[in-house]
Amino acid sequence: GNRGLNRKQWYQRRVRGFLINNFLVPFCSAYCFIVNLHFRVFEMGLPLKIMLLISSTFCCLAAESTTEEIEVKQADSTLYFREELLSLRGEMYSLVSQRAESALLALHVTDLLKNVRAVMGSMDRLESKIDTIAAEQARQIEAVDAKVDLIRSDVDLIRSEVRLISQHKLTWQNSSWDDTFHSDFLVDGIYTLSAGYDSDNPVYHPGRGMNLKNNMVIIDLGGFFKIHTIKLWNRIDEQPSYAIGVLIYVDDDLIGTIHDVQRLYNILAGEEVYGSKIFVKQSLAKFMNFIEIQVFGSGPYRKKEMSRKMF
Repeated sequence: GNRGLNRKQWYQRRVRGFLINNFLVPFCSAYCFIVNLHFRVFEMGLPLKIMLLISSTFCCLAAESTTEEIEVKQADSTLYFREELLSLRGEMYSLVSQRAESALLALHVTDLLKNVRAVMGSMDRLESKIDTIAAEQARQIEAVDAKVDLIRSDVDLIRSEVRLISQHKLTWQNSSWDDTFHSDFLVDGIYTLSAGYDSDNPVYHPGRGMNLKNNMVIIDLGGFFKIHTIKLWNRIDEQPSYAIGVLIYVDDDLIGTIHDVQRLYNILAGEEVYGSKIFVKQSLAKFMNFIEIQVFGSGPYRKKEMSRKMF
C-alpha cells in the first residue's frame, strides 16, 4: 500500500503513527480509567452514565482500531523501508558499477592520450630528422652540381680544342690498285716530300680500270664532331691532276670541291658543320690519288646536344 508513496509522504505517515502510539492510545486508556473511577465515586444519573460509558467504549475501540491500523501500517512501512533499502542498494551498486566503468574508460582514454602524445613526439622527431637529412641531401646535391658544372666546363673546354681527329681512324674504299694501295694510307700520319707511289710515302690509288666516275673513300671519325678544316695532300710524283673534280662531304653536306692542281688543299668548313663521316668522291671519269687526308675538328658531341645549340 505504501509502494506508490514518495519519501515525504512516507515520513509523514511514520510521524503520524508515532503520535498515535505514544499519545492517543495512552490518552484513551486513561480516559476509560477515569470514567470507571468516576462511576464508583460519584453518583450520576442513568442517562449521563450511559453516555459516558458509551463514549469511553467508543474511545477504547477507536484506540484499539487505530492501534491495529498503526501496527498494519508499521508492518507495511517496514516492508516498504526494506524494499527501499534494497532498491537503494541496487542503485548504489549501479552507480558504483557505472563509476567503475567510467573510471576504467577514463584510464583507457588516459593511456590512449599518452600513446598519442608519444606517437606525435616520435613523428615530430622523425620530421625533424627528415628535414635535416633533406637539407643535407640538398647541400650535397648542390655540391655535386657544382662539381658537375666544373667538370662539364672542363670537358667543354677540352672538346672545344681544334685538333686532328682523323688519324688512324677506320676507312673504306670501293677499289684498290693490285690490292696494295689501300685507303688506310690516307690516315697513317705520313706525308713527306718523298716522290713515288711505292716509296716511304705511299699513296691511295683506285683499282686497275677504275678510271671511272664515283671513285670514293670514306673516313669514319668514330663520333659526332664539329668539323673545322679538311686537308688533302696531293700526289707529287706524277698525275697530280687526278685531284681535279673531287667533291668533299661531311655526312650529307658538301663543304668543298677541287678544280685546280695544288700540293695541299685546305677545305674550310662552315661555322656549324657537324658529322661523323668524311666522304671524298671523284665526280669525273678518272683516278683519284692522295698521300694523306687530315680532318681537324672538336668534340665529340651528342647529336641532341648540338641540335639544342643549333636551334
